[in-house]
Amino acid sequence: MIFSLATQISRVIVFYSLDVLSDQLPYINAGIVTLFKQYNYILNEDKLRELLHDIVSDRLIERSKEELEILEMYSRRTTALCALYKVMVYSCAFMFLVIPTIPPILNIVAPLNVSRSREFIYPTYYFVDEQKYYYPILTHMIAVILVLSSVYLACDTNLVQIVHHGCALLAISGYHFKHAVDDVKFCDGYYIDASMDETYVKIRQSIKAHKTAVQYVDKIDACHIHYFLLVIGMIVLAFTGTFLKLSTMEVGIRFFTFCAYTIAQLIHLFFLTIMGQFLINANEETFKTIYEADWYNGSSKMQSLYVLVLRKCLSPPKLTGGGFVALNLDSFVQILKASFSYYTVFRS
Repeated sequence: MIFSLATQISRVIVFYSLDVLSDQLPYINAGIVTLFKQYNYILNEDKLRELLHDIVSDRLIERSKEELEILEMYSRRTTALCALYKVMVYSCAFMFLVIPTIPPILNIVAPLNVSRSREFIYPTYYFVDEQKYYYPILTHMIAVILVLSSVYLACDTNLVQIVHHGCALLAISGYHFKHAVDDVKFCDGYYIDASMDETYVKIRQSIKAHKTAVQYVDKIDACHIHYFLLVIGMIVLAFTGTFLKLSTMEVGIRFFTFCAYTIAQLIHLFFLTIMGQFLINANEETFKTIYEADWYNGSSKMQSLYVLVLRKCLSPPKLTGGGFVALNLDSFVQILKASFSYYTVFRS
């Protein structure tokens, strides 16, 4: 990956012009984002291993049927999202891999007086005769695309796993709170001490479950807080540069390549921001579940505990970029608006 970036940067240096820079920028951008992903997971290896270990540990805990159903529901959602993301990533990779096959096919289907020149997957400079060493260079490019796709898949599907486990923990804590006061009993208008003691234990367990869920989400954010900010910045740069390039290009192979790259970055941005939205939705659902519990049947101390937890839900754990940009669908729209704004400024 680093060698690929070096050859791309060398092309910009050797043949420097604004056209060459704008042509190369999206590919360099994709390579840098890949390195961000890879090194974020290397630098936070212990924290990420702990998050995955927590998933296994939580699965091994003896739970009620309802809790297992919640875990299973989020597990199915995780599997579906990972499968969908794999299809999208491999589809984008396939679009780039077929670029070298287009000229030979067109030479057969729509021949010209001279054969069309051979195409590479992406522009680069290897300091050798590119036509003489066409196939070794092409082989290296194919390997780069496969590695890039694998890194994207490995890092992002791991993010899906841990985020949805955090959502499941929040949902389980909400379930605990909803049913913690189900067994409160009265006798002549007074609480029965035995049932009150049992209810207190359930509420304490519910608070502990909610605290565990919040801490788990906070650990996810801590592992990705700088990574998210860097990636969002690179995506804004990629969108701005790609929009500028597309506005000046004629329709051809490279035009559709840039279109495919734009779609890939759009999917990537949407995927990252919707992870934060999932956590927001899970917290809101937990708040609603706790509020719908029969907490008003409990003692004043019990009611105070419920109020404290509801208050905590108003300041939910969330994924952020550097602590500045909250990841949600609103930020997805705002990032696109910012990219278009920068494009308009540079275009004018």
